[in-house]
Amino acid sequence: MKQRKKKILAVLTAALIVIFLSSGSDIKGEMADLIRERTDVLNGYFCGQINYYDALARIGQVEKGRLLEEDILAMREFFQTDIEEVTGYKIRDIEITNSDEELVCAVVNIAWEVSGTDGEEEIEGIYSVIMEKDEKSYKLVQFF
Repeated sequence: MKQRKKKILAVLTAALIVIFLSSGSDIKGEMADLIRERTDVLNGYFCGQINYYDALARIGQVEKGRLLEEDILAMREFFQTDIEEVTGYKIRDIEITNSDEELVCAVVNIAWEVSGTDGEEEIEGIYSVIMEKDEKSYKLVQFF
């Protein structure tokens, strides 16, 4: 009987460890998806590939709060141009610094491939990113 209890306890412990480890990667995956969508929308809008109303609708699906207000203001005030364009990017690392059910804070390392008047170049950026629960999903509230 003791052997059986030990086996059950070992299986339950292993299952909890797997759930715990995979939940962190799910959060990182969700954050990466939000960052990608934000990048694609803003880059598409500023390069003239997405119109204002489509960009507005899409950005509202991934952002809220002050970040959303700032990005909408930027879309209103800046002209679309092909002077500089993000031609590619890679999210190199997401390090979760604080997490609970409602709020996730992270440091995110992104390598940007940019095409502009000076030609192609790669720029690395490290960002403080926060996503906050909005009903059943998350939305970005900080990206700087």
